Amino acid sequence: MPRGRAHGWGIAGEYLTREIAKLPYLEGVTLHCISGHDFRPMNPADWNSINIGYCFFENDIEALRHTRRAAREWDFIVAGSSWCEYQLRIGGVRTTSTILQGIDPVNFFPVPHRNDDGRFIVFSGGKFEFRKGQDLVIAAMRVFMQRHQDVYLACSWNNQWPFSLATMVHSPLITFNPSNEDCTTILQHTLHENGIPPERVYLAPLIDNSLIRQIYQQTDIGIFPNRCEGGNNMVMCEYMACGRTVIASDATGHADVITAHNAFPLSSYSPVLVKDATGQPSAIWHEASVAEIIEQLEIAYQSRDTCAQKELVAAEDMKQLTWNEAARKFHATGSKIADVVSRTRLPGL
Repeated sequence: MPRGRAHGWGIAGEYLTREIAKLPYLEGVTLHCISGHDFRPMNPADWNSINIGYCFFENDIEALRHTRRAAREWDFIVAGSSWCEYQLRIGGVRTTSTILQGIDPVNFFPVPHRNDDGRFIVFSGGKFEFRKGQDLVIAAMRVFMQRHQDVYLACSWNNQWPFSLATMVHSPLITFNPSNEDCTTILQHTLHENGIPPERVYLAPLIDNSLIRQIYQQTDIGIFPNRCEGGNNMVMCEYMACGRTVIASDATGHADVITAHNAFPLSSYSPVLVKDATGQPSAIWHEASVAEIIEQLEIAYQSRDTCAQKELVAAEDMKQLTWNEAARKFHATGSKIADVVSRTRLPGL
């Protein structure tokens, strides 16, 4: 598993490694990170007698070109969302299930709101790229901030991968000019060029995952209109675990956690065909309506009591997502496969 404290796979890898180590050792069974749409293990040298892959993918068309082969190679493939599992089954993978990413309750738990200072602060998180839809956030907030002078935007958008950052050139909603400057400078230019007042924006630096709760606590609502998510969106779930509600797309990986009780779901979408570098179809994503995002922002702004009700449900719902429970499910899967293999071996072999 990858390791790190500032990106999703690294955080998942650290927690799963720690929690699985607490469980009985399974001889000959390895859990692998599947790091691409071709369903290859991140570290092929770790291939074992029994191999379980954990995958998150967003390019459904591209993935389907590899699923038949992957079904033959892997003993089991665990999907990071029900949507990913559905795509795997369409592609012929029968030995599959879904295990959602967890939340560390030591770092993410209901926190009180800041003292009323007359501001309504909207949070947006996730690396800045076309798939995660920060252009939709900018387009909606531009209108919403013009309507309400007490509205501010807090962003945790740092992107360490320039190729991913550059995908925002595909947005029809904003002006985006990639450059060789650092990510923070690019984001500052982008916000300014698209009508977001710089004095009403906080751009968070890249920080350790354990510290981001301090940013969540200073905001009133989150906005996650992601075009596609292969998982349950760790940042969004951590935000909700802190006792905050969100305006969020309820499709793809978000569908596993977003409800009308814990959030303001977005429900109006247009399909977006995504192509790869060669011009071949790679994915069909779901683009939310800017008008609906603005409408939901207005409802949340005008009805703080409704927000408070959804916040309570959000915090309670996120308590079900724990890393030790995820580890237990992985271990149970490995144990079951190992048991089947041992029972099918011929005596003496």
